Amino acid sequence: MSAALFALAVIVAVPAAKGAEDVPMPQPRPERPGDPDGASPRDGEAEKGVAGEKGAGDETGLPDAGEAPKPEPRPEQAGEVKEEDQPPADAGKAEPSPKPEARSDRAGKDEVPTDAGEAKPSLMPPPRPAEMPAEETACRARLKELGVAFEERPQLADAAGCSVPWPIAVSALSKEVALAPQAVMNCATAQRAAEFSRDQIEPKASAILGSDLTSIRQDSAYVCRPRNGTTKLSEHAFGNALDIGAFTLKDGRTVEVGKVSKRQEGEFMLAVRLAACGPFTTVLGPGSDADHALHFHFDLATRRKGSAFCQ
Repeated sequence: MSAALFALAVIVAVPAAKGAEDVPMPQPRPERPGDPDGASPRDGEAEKGVAGEKGAGDETGLPDAGEAPKPEPRPEQAGEVKEEDQPPADAGKAEPSPKPEARSDRAGKDEVPTDAGEAKPSLMPPPRPAEMPAEETACRARLKELGVAFEERPQLADAAGCSVPWPIAVSALSKEVALAPQAVMNCATAQRAAEFSRDQIEPKASAILGSDLTSIRQDSAYVCRPRNGTTKLSEHAFGNALDIGAFTLKDGRTVEVGKVSKRQEGEFMLAVRLAACGPFTTVLGPGSDADHALHFHFDLATRRKGSAFCQ
């Protein structure tokens, strides 16, 4: 029994010894950084991994064997906004607009004039001479003969071109007829108004209305302004016009232009208006336009000799 067991052990041991000579035993790969614990490469990959470490990966850009590949940055796409270029979280919120500056000129309400900042030429007239001209002196002498009450005023001049070199303030057209309120005008206009009152208004008031004239209400004399609806200066800007709004009689009645209620008052107004065309070169009143609906406008605008504009 013991001999049989010994023979069996010899038979089994002989092939094992022979296989050990023919089959090489695999050698473990040296541990490298990044290998998981206990991991070993497959057969035939050990040398390949070493070759990659020596330079193969440097030429091809492949990662070293056994290392986990690192993620490469994604290429930029056209129109893509980088994170650092992203707008802030509050982007798109409208900021309050600054309040517009208040404007006071209507030439433009919400527009800027095209000539803003440009200097406009001044039409300021030159100073009047120190000595009063002869025609002004003679005119004042005639006013005194007519009984006109007046006072001298300083020269009137404006950069817009308005000008009255020798103005006077008139408070009465005669000793019997007052002019109220006091009106500033040039001497020639004062003289013509006084003569017209004496020759036409006073006689017609007495004849048509049955009472003497005691006062004339003036609505406008010197005013530095253009004509209504135009840029041309009015005759008022030269003290060359007088607007009459009402007539007061000795019996206490006041007849207002454009507000007559009796036939005699209408006849009186028409007679005065017709008589004024000639002594004055411009005559306007009710019916001419809306601006003259409640007063007579009389002026001495320069026109062709003998002509007048009357409406």
